[in-house]
Amino acid sequence: MKKQTADVEELLSFADGASQTGTSWINQTDYVGEEDIMSDEDLAGREPLQQLRIIAETEGQTKYFESLFYTGAELEELMSELEPLFEKFPKKVLSSDEMDQKVQNTIK
Repeated sequence: MKKQTADVEELLSFADGASQTGTSWINQTDYVGEEDIMSDEDLAGREPLQQLRIIAETEGQTKYFESLFYTGAELEELMSELEPLFEKFPKKVLSSDEMDQKVQNTIK
């Protein structure tokens, strides 16, 4: 069973409620959303929008999480909040293509 969330607390509750350990599949990449309306000059000096995607997987259950962020500090704070998840579900890093494939197989 797969469920999607953008809520850290919901993801942590999923891990806490799991009867066994599992794996956290993780990917961080530039977020490619819709085309920018502003010119490159308007965007100069801004950090690119990034996307963190996680699939927490245990036997028979899966939870998909994604979050957008701009700065390394935001990512660091998010990763700190998710530390209890990674203690129970050790993380394995995937490439963008591998994560895309896993997400497609998971969100059916």
